[in-house]
Amino acid sequence: MPFLFLLIFLFWVFPYLIIPFLVFFAIGFLFLIPYVVFFNSFLNVLTIPWQILKIASDKRVRKNHSLEHATVNVLEERYGKTLRIGGLAYSDGFSLSGPDLPSPYEVLDAAREGIYRMTKGETHLALHPRCGTSIATTNFLLSLGFIVVLFFYNHLSLLNIAAVFILANILAKPLGLTVQRFFTTYRDIKDISIIDIYGKPSTFNFPFEIIINPNQTYFIKTISNKNKFFGFYFNL
Repeated sequence: MPFLFLLIFLFWVFPYLIIPFLVFFAIGFLFLIPYVVFFNSFLNVLTIPWQILKIASDKRVRKNHSLEHATVNVLEERYGKTLRIGGLAYSDGFSLSGPDLPSPYEVLDAAREGIYRMTKGETHLALHPRCGTSIATTNFLLSLGFIVVLFFYNHLSLLNIAAVFILANILAKPLGLTVQRFFTTYRDIKDISIIDIYGKPSTFNFPFEIIINPNQTYFIKTISNKNKFFGFYFNL
């Protein structure tokens, strides 16, 4: 902190020092780009498969992930357009948030329709092209491509960066849907029941929070029918 205050003071007293500082910073940043890209790519290649396998090992999360996608697919069918909605799946349900999220009653009805249609054979509703799995797959392919380029060519150029970017985006959609189908979703959700939908409480109890963060958030709680016994719910 003292160094930062000293830097601000110097720029205030000697404003002409800003230009050489920015030039020095820009040159250093350009010099470090290959190292930053390599480190970030190496980290993605290690962590993304581990995250996907972690989801794949929990069938409850995969089923709720399928229902999350089905709910969004049903809502987008009803509105006839792409909605700015994101979601996260958990072992006891899933959350949806975004500026285009409709009322909780519509979301709950769409979730129930999603279960009904999937149990009747519309298992394609379990997949969604904008799923985080597809985004992670794109990042993994980009990271892997950058590592391969740096390994064989020892440097990055605009040409090979563009080639990696184009190839990764071409492969990302089919590969992302494949990863969804076999690792992060589970299309047999006949044993899943919806308990209720809950709104996210205000984090700071701030009266103008809706202005600062206009995104609505709902949590749809589910339970496996295997955990029901004589009308009682047992949370496992």
